[in-house]
Amino acid sequence: MLHSRLLRYLDEVVNSGSIRQAAEKLNVASSSINRQILELEESLQAQIFERLPRGLRLTSAGEVLITHVRQTLRDHDQVQTRILELQGLSRGTIKVATMNGLASGVVSQLAVEFKKKHPGMKIIVKSLLGEAILKAVEQGDADIGLGYSMRTDPSLHIMDVFDARLGAIVASDHPLAGLPGVRLSQCCDYPIVMADQTLSIYRLMQNACIGSKVTMQAAFETNSIELMKYLAIHDRAVTFLSATDVSEEVRENRLTYVRILDRSLKSHPLTLIHRANSSLALAPALFAESIRQAVSKLFQRSSRSRADS
Repeated sequence: MLHSRLLRYLDEVVNSGSIRQAAEKLNVASSSINRQILELEESLQAQIFERLPRGLRLTSAGEVLITHVRQTLRDHDQVQTRILELQGLSRGTIKVATMNGLASGVVSQLAVEFKKKHPGMKIIVKSLLGEAILKAVEQGDADIGLGYSMRTDPSLHIMDVFDARLGAIVASDHPLAGLPGVRLSQCCDYPIVMADQTLSIYRLMQNACIGSKVTMQAAFETNSIELMKYLAIHDRAVTFLSATDVSEEVRENRLTYVRILDRSLKSHPLTLIHRANSSLALAPALFAESIRQAVSKLFQRSSRSRADS
């Protein structure tokens, strides 16, 4: 790509806030970066950066330019990926932004299976909260996003939505494990592990308990899905997660997902997204499709499901 080196220089200078720091990260001479920026400013007849005592700040013209630069760099990366696809799925990268429980649940299982089929592929999975997932996909830092209760955004395309209801998660030998369904009041007879307020599970469970007139005293409270699962396995505790969060443990017969019968427990929609106005490269598209198929087996697809990708 023409001038790709200059574009990456500009991007790193903006990220670092100074030419010196950018030069250190890129392992080039700061004088070389400064010279090329000055030549570009002269060519554009506009100042890109304000030189401040503590670094650089983009001018209005610089803001316009860096938006174009970053879009061009993303397009360049996509072109490189598509060229690699012509040679088959022997090389390339898939970037997934998802939530903690999904990363350690269904996504990790699918990533292992995908790598077995395509050993040359690199799969990057970032564990983020809902807003951060949206931002990562919107800015091109992730090819696809998968998360619960995420807001809609015109910059993002919804590939599918699943009605992912929370269930009572218990060890496979727990007294509740053999039941076809349980009420929240029955769960109170055992140690309770609750999600803390940073997770969307917290609000769902609070509202469900209020609606069912159940008072739950949590023995443990955490934002770690892994700890919630660990305590359910080793402390005969009851916790509340979706089937996608525990797919691997259920498959290995370490945990059981038990349906909650209380009508006060609302839906926990799981959404699969990618960036709007752009098509997915072959490898991310195939991985997204594997997610759709796997989750479809766990949950009944909601009426908002989209058949197109």
